[in-house]
Amino acid sequence: MRVGQYVRCPIIFEEDDIKYPRNFVLGKIIDINSISEIAKVKLYDLKKTKSFYMHVFKNDSFSLDKIDRCGAAKDAQVITPLGAGKILTRRIKNEVDAYYEYFVMLENGTIRVFSENMLEIEYTAADYQPIKQLLNYEFQHPIWFANRLRVSNNMHVVNNTVYGFKELAGCRAFLMAHQISSIVRAFETRPIRYMLADEVGLGKTIEACTIVKVLNEEKKNLRVLYVVPEALVHQWINELKYKFNIIAKESEYAYTSHNHIVASMEKLNKQNTVLNQQWDVLIVDETHRLLNNTSKYDLVLKLSKGIANVLLLSATPIQNRKEEYLRLLRLLQPEQYCGMSLAMFSNILAKQERIQRKVNSMIFHMNEYEEYKEDILDQLLDLADDLHDNILSKLIESIDLNARDGGKAKIKLSLAYISDNYRIERNIIRNRRVYVNENLGSRHLIEVSYHMSDIDKGYGERNVYFSLLNYIQREISQGNLETQDIFSLLQSMFSSPWALKNVISRMNVRDDNLKMMVDTWTLQAEEELKQIGYLLDNPEEIKSRLLYALDYIEQEILTDSSVNEKIVVFSEFPETIMKFGWALESRGKKCVYFTKYMSAQDLEDSVYTFQNSDNCQVMLCDATGGEGRNFQNADWLIHLDLPWNANAIEQRIGRLDRLGRDINHLQIKSVVIYSLNTIETQLFSIWNKGLNLFKQSLSGLEIITGELNQCIDDALQDDIFNGLENALKDIIEITADTREAVEEEQLYDSGSIIYKPLSLAVDQMLRTYNSGDTNLFQSSMLAWAHQAGLDCTTVEEEVFQFSDSMFKPRAAIQSLLIPPNWEKYKDTSILRKERKILGTFNRLTAIKREDLLFYAPGDPVFESIIGNAINSCRGRCCAIAANATFDFKGFVFIYNTEPRESVLLERDIPLQLLSQFRMYLPMQQIVVYVPLPGYEVKEKELTEFLFNPRNIYTSDHLGKRGGKRGCMSPLEKFMSAFPKVQWQRIVSNAVKDARAAADIKAKELSDTESAKKEIARIISGYTSEYLYLGKNLEEVDLIKSRYNAVYYALTHSIKTLDSVAFLYLTR
Repeated sequence: MRVGQYVRCPIIFEEDDIKYPRNFVLGKIIDINSISEIAKVKLYDLKKTKSFYMHVFKNDSFSLDKIDRCGAAKDAQVITPLGAGKILTRRIKNEVDAYYEYFVMLENGTIRVFSENMLEIEYTAADYQPIKQLLNYEFQHPIWFANRLRVSNNMHVVNNTVYGFKELAGCRAFLMAHQISSIVRAFETRPIRYMLADEVGLGKTIEACTIVKVLNEEKKNLRVLYVVPEALVHQWINELKYKFNIIAKESEYAYTSHNHIVASMEKLNKQNTVLNQQWDVLIVDETHRLLNNTSKYDLVLKLSKGIANVLLLSATPIQNRKEEYLRLLRLLQPEQYCGMSLAMFSNILAKQERIQRKVNSMIFHMNEYEEYKEDILDQLLDLADDLHDNILSKLIESIDLNARDGGKAKIKLSLAYISDNYRIERNIIRNRRVYVNENLGSRHLIEVSYHMSDIDKGYGERNVYFSLLNYIQREISQGNLETQDIFSLLQSMFSSPWALKNVISRMNVRDDNLKMMVDTWTLQAEEELKQIGYLLDNPEEIKSRLLYALDYIEQEILTDSSVNEKIVVFSEFPETIMKFGWALESRGKKCVYFTKYMSAQDLEDSVYTFQNSDNCQVMLCDATGGEGRNFQNADWLIHLDLPWNANAIEQRIGRLDRLGRDINHLQIKSVVIYSLNTIETQLFSIWNKGLNLFKQSLSGLEIITGELNQCIDDALQDDIFNGLENALKDIIEITADTREAVEEEQLYDSGSIIYKPLSLAVDQMLRTYNSGDTNLFQSSMLAWAHQAGLDCTTVEEEVFQFSDSMFKPRAAIQSLLIPPNWEKYKDTSILRKERKILGTFNRLTAIKREDLLFYAPGDPVFESIIGNAINSCRGRCCAIAANATFDFKGFVFIYNTEPRESVLLERDIPLQLLSQFRMYLPMQQIVVYVPLPGYEVKEKELTEFLFNPRNIYTSDHLGKRGGKRGCMSPLEKFMSAFPKVQWQRIVSNAVKDARAAADIKAKELSDTESAKKEIARIISGYTSEYLYLGKNLEEVDLIKSRYNAVYYALTHSIKTLDSVAFLYLTR
């Protein structure tokens, strides 16, 4: 041994530890006395837990025969000469007594190699091999083994998924295959520059935030600038906070030290302080809105040129809108497209459209494959000849129409290859609702229309309406009204007299007659509210829109037979919301509010009550629309008024129509209250007949919403009374043409989505992950936590309370559990609300109840338990005797499989390149049984026995060190039965057999052939793109060499022994 090497040091807790130590820590030799053969060792308390385990630090000198060379665990916290970091993996070296070398990721994201003598390594991070424990008779109690086995098996599945999956799994969101595929795609190249153009409602925000979360893990103090429409600023802040635990600040109230700043797109030109800072990532939401604003477009283009990583969230670009398409691409890849003329781009598009038409024809006929398979093959051959693509030609040549499946699988692969590689820009990711295999809501419309009453009937709404139109027409003719002012006046008119009165006052309208009429209408509306009981008993006498809405709620939704029906009510105006809320409460309805005038804490309280109280059935929202919050527990949506913007309606419905709705509550029912024979009728026809918004999502039409708004504006300016009705035909035509173009491109995209090997592999990975029982994962973690010294209280089903008082250092002595960082919870809403740390391990519960913490990857409680279970020496080796339904004496070896990461690290190839290939290795641990002579392996029975914790809990502990006075302990009896020389020979032979069997199993369970095909697809995709766009082909050679290294890392995977047990089972 040498000074600077790390060793495993025994810690004496009890008398038995003197002769047979079981507790160890990791220390660094700082001096060796060769005469006394004593080593002086230093322990590094990087996580500041010395106060809990003072006894560990009492002894700093050890006899050389009591310490062993020991490596550091993966992800161990270290201090290097360049600062703090974490260990990625150990460099493999065969030199005797050489210093171990580690690849370390520093806090700035860079990776360096350090010799162990240069490092300070956390004292609890020892990675002592289970085989050495086995050879030394270091058998831990079976309960440790059983609990660790369950946790380790689950975490192996998580760790061997695609890059970024662990971060996504730790977010308060459903795990969707299309989102995972998008995240994988994004990490194929560095820097990350992608346009996320999923259809509305498919979770572009989730994808973008997960990518940020992963980058945040790579680089401490990652700086991200989010540029989003003004109306979405708080939605983004809330999404980041509640789903991803990322604290972002609004730019107007942020300091330059804040790492995550959300800036309003509309105010971008006034935020030079923000724009001139250094940023690692730029995220732009609703990017397509920039197309109509040159100054804002130029600012974002400048940002894009200066920031390495860029994510643009946009409506799907459409090829027949060439100029818009090119301008979006310039934001994404300025170097490539800023110098490209529209004529050159149009030529590329024309080539793309020819390919698209041919492929669409083939995809269309795949549903009648037997009838059209020969025609499809002929078309593929013709297309391959046109493209001069050797890879595609070889793929098509391998199609055998006489094969068992008639060559269908190979034809699907060929179509996927073309669809994925022959597109304008491979850095645009477009997921379609129609191809997402998840529970999506279905939209239903209920119309509640009414005729306006006039002054003759004691209610002057109609009189105000015509007076307002005359005022608007007069002001338009004089050029005094901006478009937004027209919208505000009309929208408030079709909301409530209180809303209109406020708008008129704010705009300083100088029309005394109109103001007098509005005052009269307001008084009449107030009087009607005072008669609410009588009018709801006599609904034929109702005149106001609010009481029509309330009557519908009482008669059709909140009836005596309704059970826990939840309603979200929307109005663009707080004045309307407050009056309607008063009406509801006067009828005994419990409701809460979500408006822009409320504090953040009050908003949290409202969401908490609405999501958790059966008595609270109504949430009332103004234009903020419950930004970024999840109202999936509601089935009903009441529109008290209609926005004059299609995106605003989509935002409203999108609060409910979200991925992952309960399968028994897939219907989202929109109740639209509107007046007949008015401009509002015309507006409703545009949204309903023109865009069909209340029955289906915009589905790719977002790109034209700016044009539609302009049509509406022009129509009102032209004829305030009938303009919208005249514009309806044009709007329907624009929508129909665009929808047809979108559907053509969707069909082309479908080839790469539904036939692509990556999509199929991700689906399989998710099935494997989801096959694990959530409660099993939960129970295994809680079992380990309890044994390791961290207790909890079950508050209700799926909800658990933790606290610092529940951490028991005396109980944690054996595992050296590092308690959670309780400080990270101090600003959480649940702690403010309940003064308790309450959370759940269940994803569905966490999504439904945003008030709860989510104990998942990244959470302090989760990381504390998992980190201790995986890195503790406890539970990695045991010897048991038990009754079973069969006889067996021998070993069980449990292996982890992972790619040989050092191959990439040695060549400075980013580990992220492995992102989508880990899942081609075995996701679950490899279990190998090796019998002693005379016994046979019954694998099914052994596995059932081993993974039933109760069997292990009730078994006899053969490594027990204590015994009755004057008698041998179970451990001493075992050592007598298997003397050291004999035991070493038995173990050595078993290890050899187990390793050979593990190699065979790993090969059987791996799918490196599919990985090879996926790599070939990626490389050929780059080749096609570079040829297609005339780029430098030398770069493809570099890409190819990197992916060859990835394939080598997969085919030469490392099998690491995770744990081992000796089993003595008898009938």
